[in-house]
Amino acid sequence: MGLIGCTTQEERESAPTETRTSLTEAQAKAPLSQPEEMRAVWINYNELSMAQNDGGSEGQFREKISQMFDKAVALGLNTAFVHARAFSDSFYRSKLFPASKYLTGTQGVDPGYDPLAIAVEEAHKRNLQIHAWINPYRVSFDKNFDNLCDTNPAKRWYLEGDISDSRLIVCEQGIYYNPASPEVQKLVIDGVREIVLGYDVDGIHYDDYFYPSTEVAIDQTSYQAYVDTGGKYSLEEWRRENVNNFVSGVYSAVKGIAPKVRVSISPSANIEYNEGKMYADVRLWAQTPGYCDDLIPQVYYGFENETLPFETVVRQWNELDISDSVRLCFGLAFYKCGTVDEFASSSDAPDSARYEWQRRDDIIVRQLQLVRSLTHYGGYALYSYTSLSSPSNANASAELDQYYEQEVHLT
Repeated sequence: MGLIGCTTQEERESAPTETRTSLTEAQAKAPLSQPEEMRAVWINYNELSMAQNDGGSEGQFREKISQMFDKAVALGLNTAFVHARAFSDSFYRSKLFPASKYLTGTQGVDPGYDPLAIAVEEAHKRNLQIHAWINPYRVSFDKNFDNLCDTNPAKRWYLEGDISDSRLIVCEQGIYYNPASPEVQKLVIDGVREIVLGYDVDGIHYDDYFYPSTEVAIDQTSYQAYVDTGGKYSLEEWRRENVNNFVSGVYSAVKGIAPKVRVSISPSANIEYNEGKMYADVRLWAQTPGYCDDLIPQVYYGFENETLPFETVVRQWNELDISDSVRLCFGLAFYKCGTVDEFASSSDAPDSARYEWQRRDDIIVRQLQLVRSLTHYGGYALYSYTSLSSPSNANASAELDQYYEQEVHLT
């Protein structure tokens, strides 16, 4: 998900005048086109991985992504969120970021084909919308810069001696780009432009990787520089403003190239956690045009969750002040079907909330029935592709197939 700098309008960058290489000018300026109901699936970097046995061929990747899209179509889905950049590397031909290590096993090694171009082609053959999914600031889950290739922007900045939170943040969660840095902001937004200009994607999507920590120390130098130049925001306000500037900057960049390309954000489902811990001002994004077209909270809870029961959470989102320009959709945890939900309850009793996903095969179906009844409902997304075909989810999949056959295919 988004984040970024407390910078000037210039740093947020004016929209470019060129159109995408794959579109005519008329196509790029066409009105927004969207399914009335988004029915989406996330396909993440692990699911796209070709790194086993030193990578695979173009034909093998095409076969893999084609099977994924065939499954999505068979389930009545119409949209796929496909990772284009999960870390500081890429699943497309980028001039800014090295090739993902999940393609060949080694970051920076060209696989010999363009995964995103193939994914776009195969998705559109099946009338699936495809949104390029990025994690803007995540560089690495570990803190070892030696594991990054030399062409990785984070590695270059590290070798230049940037270890004082100017452009990079190193914390317990790993290495991240600093959301307050104008250079970071430009890098990430240029990366988004690169995708929209080079590929006929239907959307740009990012999820809940905003600030990696609430610790004061992670960006102390940057914040002090802001205060020293007369800044009045508290640390929390300043971080939220950094995120807001980035989110609006991405939106402006995308719409300046191709107005029909949608921008979607998938934040945490906990509204208070978004604002207080992730510094993601979801209320502002919901009610104000210019931040996103689709807002997709990750409501990864069961109905019996003790602190965040599903129905309560989705109704909280539905009750927000939501702009007519923003479509509210809901991320659903298909991956939890058949599993123990460790954090759903403080009790380990057999009938406790932590075993709800094992006791019930119809949770996703009931969740779909509920959200489709809400006044602001615009769609849903399932996390993630692998769980749709998992043998452990066979019963839940059967329930879902029956529901799709009876309901979804008729809409």
